[in-house]
Amino acid sequence: MNYQDKKVSSEMRNRSLAGREATAERSKKFAPSYDGENFFVADRNIATVLPQYLDTSLLAHLQPHLEELGALCGGRLGELADAAERNPPKLHYRDKFGRDNEWVEYHPAYQEMESIAYGRFGIHAMAYRSGVLGWPVRMPPLAKYVFQYLFSQAEFGLLCPVNMAGSSSELVRRYGAPEIREKYLPAMLSQDLSELKRSAQFITEKAGGSDVGAAELKAVAEGDHWRLWGEKWFCSNVSADVVVLLARPMERRRAERAWDSF
Repeated sequence: MNYQDKKVSSEMRNRSLAGREATAERSKKFAPSYDGENFFVADRNIATVLPQYLDTSLLAHLQPHLEELGALCGGRLGELADAAERNPPKLHYRDKFGRDNEWVEYHPAYQEMESIAYGRFGIHAMAYRSGVLGWPVRMPPLAKYVFQYLFSQAEFGLLCPVNMAGSSSELVRRYGAPEIREKYLPAMLSQDLSELKRSAQFITEKAGGSDVGAAELKAVAEGDHWRLWGEKWFCSNVSADVVVLLARPMERRRAERAWDSF
């Protein structure tokens, strides 16, 4: 074979790597699809690990709920996630009369996923209050993590708002004034979507993203309330009902090093 033959042969091999058959062959290396399967039942690692870390009675109580969520992940929840991905949220700036009225429109598929996460399973609340899924006390964080682990394999994006709900409620419970806790906590941890107050957190700024200490939002006390001056750049769950912000209170000593949540 002469040089020209070798060159042609090499080009043919290169072309074969980019052909449809080669692409199809490489696709076989992907992890198999579990559509139609029960994500909980199919995961042998969960079956091995959970008995070592969860109380036996709690695990037995959660078993049917985890199996239900696992079936949803391989079925309805996966279908909803695909539909929501094809129909992302829409930001509306004004009402039909041209008046400023910013609001976010969510596709029905996204709303149904909320019903599963918040309503059916109470993933946002199970580690923060009693009574979720019929368990008489607050569940350990690990129980919540297992539900999140399963849910995220079908739908990852919604877990951010769900986590905001739980973590924000804990900030209110630990540090909020009694009247604030009484006003907001029950609704923040409700499984009734008509009562639920969804939560968000404003932390990131243009001046401080990964370096939160560089953030510039200032909080100035005015009588019995605070006024915030500055700008936030990113929000998790922007259409939430309750928002927690990180700001610098100005009346404190060495205020440039002090931060509070508002």
